[in-house]
Amino acid sequence: MPDFDLKITGGMLVDGTGSPRRRCDVGIKDGRVVALGEGLGAAHQTFDAQGLVVAPGFVDIHTHYDAQVLWDPELTVSPWHGVTTVVMGNCGFGVAPTRPEHRDLILRTLERVEGMSLSALEEGLGSPWPFQTFPEYMDLLERTALGINVAVMVGHTPVRLWVMGDEATTRAASAAEVAQMKTLVRQAMDVGAVGFATSVSKVHVGYAGRPVPSRLADFEEMLELARAVGESGHGLIHYNVGREPLWAAYEQLYEVSGRPVVWTSLLAGSLGPGSHRLQLERAAQQRLKGLPIYAQGACRPIQFEFDFRSPVVFDTWASFEPVRLADDEAQRRAVYADPAFRARLKRQVAGRGPDDAWFAGKEAEGDTRRASFLEMVISGTNDASLLERKLVDLAQERQVDPVDLMLDLALASDLQMRWRIALLNFDESEVGEILADAHVVLGLGDGGAHMSQLCDACHPTYLLGHWVRERGALSLEEAVRRLTSHPADVFGLYDRGRVALGLPADLVVFDPERVGAEPLERVYDLPAGQDRLISRAIGVEAVFVNGHRLGSQAHAAGQLLRQRSHAVV
Repeated sequence: MPDFDLKITGGMLVDGTGSPRRRCDVGIKDGRVVALGEGLGAAHQTFDAQGLVVAPGFVDIHTHYDAQVLWDPELTVSPWHGVTTVVMGNCGFGVAPTRPEHRDLILRTLERVEGMSLSALEEGLGSPWPFQTFPEYMDLLERTALGINVAVMVGHTPVRLWVMGDEATTRAASAAEVAQMKTLVRQAMDVGAVGFATSVSKVHVGYAGRPVPSRLADFEEMLELARAVGESGHGLIHYNVGREPLWAAYEQLYEVSGRPVVWTSLLAGSLGPGSHRLQLERAAQQRLKGLPIYAQGACRPIQFEFDFRSPVVFDTWASFEPVRLADDEAQRRAVYADPAFRARLKRQVAGRGPDDAWFAGKEAEGDTRRASFLEMVISGTNDASLLERKLVDLAQERQVDPVDLMLDLALASDLQMRWRIALLNFDESEVGEILADAHVVLGLGDGGAHMSQLCDACHPTYLLGHWVRERGALSLEEAVRRLTSHPADVFGLYDRGRVALGLPADLVVFDPERVGAEPLERVYDLPAGQDRLISRAIGVEAVFVNGHRLGSQAHAAGQLLRQRSHAVV
């Protein structure tokens, strides 16, 4: 009888703790690591990892697969890039709990704020939905043949909609309504949610141009829901604040809950050049006080592709209010053609200072980098003369106003033309300084969201290829730690993110000389034939989830990771 179900031999083990790499074989039985060393016994299957790195499966703490998991339980594209565990429910968005009469509200919110196709959501989730409450959703996930491991946060937006309905987007809650929400959050925590997530970010604009429900909550409501997390004895609070950190709020949320707080996001350029340095300093001060408060950052530029059916990058622009209020594409086209709308947009462009670089190519005073990154780029048209051209260059050639040119081109393409723009995190010297802070927890991959606009779920292989091999900004051991044990520990997933005896055998085997992410590619494989951007992995040779190799076995290997306090039965 062989000693192991699987043996991985000849590889260089990087165990996720930051310890130096070492030559080591891995023996796996019943889905767990049971032996580490050389000269291990016989196995039913052997994987030759000679010349390759063997590491823990990557842990992606910032995804929005809450709906996609129900039609794509493999959660592509994440496992292609070595991810074996994801956390869903970020930023307070999700699909549970949802009353039947509020399903359209939830879907239209996800369509608007997370760039999800409404037709794909409707077809993918079907009718009727097989759940209403958060416990029912968790039970459904447990019955689903998951490709990788899934942990879930309960979101403020569905909780608020469950209690308040459509009024959740227009007013503060009463004390009685807050009490109902608190009960729902505690119920979710007691069935295994890994935390509570919310957002006050101004960029989170929902259907009909309204703020998402969580933005209408006063801070006392936030504190009461944080208390529910604390009463459960486990989990954390994810707080999306947008560009402006709320240092006192983080501390208050921790004080009332006793639970860690992760805030989104610490990005290069969020408040102007060099603004990340003060944020890193303030975060360090909170750590010195012993507070478990973590900034979440990203290793890729925050770059969007969009069209004028859903011009997401203009969500916070006052001049675009008529667009946000438009009910359909016909109304949007009428707005774009309206001279009064164009005049108002031009006035706002003229008064935006540094952001004028989007249209005029001007350099902001003291910041010579923004113009080259913030000019719009045209793509997705059959007119080859427009492909990969900057708006400002085309406007100068044609001697027309760039605002008029942008809108005229959008209308001529029936709003189908796509544009690309890098918004934040594009200055690599500044991003490198953020990555150098070992306490910044990596995330913002946004898997499952903005699928036609971006694909950053490939960030693990991008980190290993670009920042480790090409730029030498991180050691291989530190990069793997930042992708594995660090995010796992912050989120209380203590049995993931390491290769150690007795732990689940979540592993990725990759070639350190080749690993990376391919350029983005547009495919049409969502429900209802809708499109998304994907990135395929380079140099990832094998991914194992709970001891099973992805793509080689008929059964799914992933698990729902329910998190509970020892005090909760």
